[in-house]
Amino acid sequence: MEFKKIDPQHDFDLCLQFRKDAYFCSFQTWAGFTEFVGLDGADYHHKILSRIDDPRWGYFHVHSEGQIIGQIEFKTYSHLEQTGYVHLFYLAPEYRGKGYFKQLNQFVMAQLENANCAVAVLALGRENHAAMGAYQKNGWLMQGAKNERSDYWAYHLNSQCGDV
Repeated sequence: MEFKKIDPQHDFDLCLQFRKDAYFCSFQTWAGFTEFVGLDGADYHHKILSRIDDPRWGYFHVHSEGQIIGQIEFKTYSHLEQTGYVHLFYLAPEYRGKGYFKQLNQFVMAQLENANCAVAVLALGRENHAAMGAYQKNGWLMQGAKNERSDYWAYHLNSQCGDV
């Protein structure tokens, strides 16, 4: 498995496709997706382009046997001290439930640790039961509500216990 920086000029359609599937997995609806990414993904495309060369941001495609099978988006900071924020862990449907997530998680945690983060945080839609299972299995802990549809989860890089 390889992690390669996303080429937004070449691979944006795939990025948007992955984001759309991840959105549906999280919320079991398309409602709100256009507002989330902008018309035809324009806002999302702009965000990637403005962040892709910022060393505090990570946008990677996950490659296996010559195929792009997933996508990761994260930043090495948040409003919490020494805390990175994972915006997206994504695997194409045919690669889910086969142990690949562990490698994605290890890659991101290594990047965050190199940036002196002690904790990683993400928001997870309450309808995404498969992701909940993968996160729990890999040491993530639910921290509490973000809003009416999502909860915050945390991963402690040095020890996998405690609250953020």
